[in-house]
Amino acid sequence: MKPKEISRRLNRLQELAQSGEAVEACLLAREIFIELLKSIYSQVRGQASPAMMRELLEREIEIGGENGDFRQFDSQKMIDLFAREDLVGKAEKLSLLKFDLSRIVNLGAFSNWLENMATPSSASLCFIHAWLRLFAAEAEIVDPDLETGIVGHTPSSILMEQTTEDRLPGVKPGKPYTDPITDMTFVWVPEGTFSMGDSFDEGADDEKPVHEVTLSPFAIATTPVTQAQWQRLMDENPSSCIGENHPVEQVSLANVMAFIDRLNVQSPTGYHFDLPSEAQWEYAARSGGKNERYAGGQELETVGWFADNITTGSTAPVGQKSPNALGIYDMSGNVWEWCRDFYLSDAYRSHSKNDPMVSQGGRDHVIRGGSWHLDAWSARCARRFRFDPELFGPALGFRVVMEVKRTKEEG
Repeated sequence: MKPKEISRRLNRLQELAQSGEAVEACLLAREIFIELLKSIYSQVRGQASPAMMRELLEREIEIGGENGDFRQFDSQKMIDLFAREDLVGKAEKLSLLKFDLSRIVNLGAFSNWLENMATPSSASLCFIHAWLRLFAAEAEIVDPDLETGIVGHTPSSILMEQTTEDRLPGVKPGKPYTDPITDMTFVWVPEGTFSMGDSFDEGADDEKPVHEVTLSPFAIATTPVTQAQWQRLMDENPSSCIGENHPVEQVSLANVMAFIDRLNVQSPTGYHFDLPSEAQWEYAARSGGKNERYAGGQELETVGWFADNITTGSTAPVGQKSPNALGIYDMSGNVWEWCRDFYLSDAYRSHSKNDPMVSQGGRDHVIRGGSWHLDAWSARCARRFRFDPELFGPALGFRVVMEVKRTKEEG
């Protein structure tokens, strides 16, 4: 959850505490507490060394199982993950916390108190609000020096009137945005409904049934992450084919998420980056849901690098072929791209209608797009493939999306 949303919820909690609406205030306080733990843990991940990242991933699997994703953890799992002396110590070492908050209030005890409270007094609600605000401020998620006590506070009535475009800083339809941290350029992808899957009836069984999906608007990078962009945040370049404007490759899912976590930590408030969902990836590749075989048209030769037109035996520099109608390059061929979804062969039979994303399932994750050393069939927009999250290869990279999380007022 982004700092602005945490700030908004803290303001709402204050309103509920002052008006004595105890039941709703308790529910909201529990939500804020777990999101604060997740935000702080994400910061720890973002500044972790490779060795520490491996240790954190092992802990996530230990607590959440083989397919554990801390972003899906409930409060007890987050407490188990976060409220250990060694992790708190690492957070302090990385300058993410100014002091050990557990010395003031035991996090586990505080969580249990929130979970078991029925009808707290007004004094208890005021304490909960004040402590959560202090917790957020000490983790530098909100700014205690502002008059409102929060970063970017906007009254809920104004938030309800804002459009998604207003709250996605810097990105507008027809107006690309360049991230100052990495130099990645993003383009706007409008909301819309499209037929997801093998609409040409030439694919594998896991590309069916073709089904209607509606997506909220988002922004996506115009190219896969390049090696130059990767090295803006990461110490080492893992790629086998070296070139600043070539896609970074040989990156495992953990490597990719470490990059994204660091980007989220260093980016200005209000910007949130992630891997695209599988549906977002296909929708963007198809120029906003058009019935395109490849990302930009029906002929791969003009829009992508694949086995028939690569002579170097490696990746090609990004942005050399024609873009699709949204101005996006290299979504067909060059390198496979990691997606956020877990891979399920029958995912399309259970997709939700709106913004589908498979957040749990088997071990493997979805990769999309084909690569420089494979045939045209593999570079189709509808092609799905599975890959072990711990593995990597010279034809596997990724690209990034910028999103807006819908508020409760938006439904």
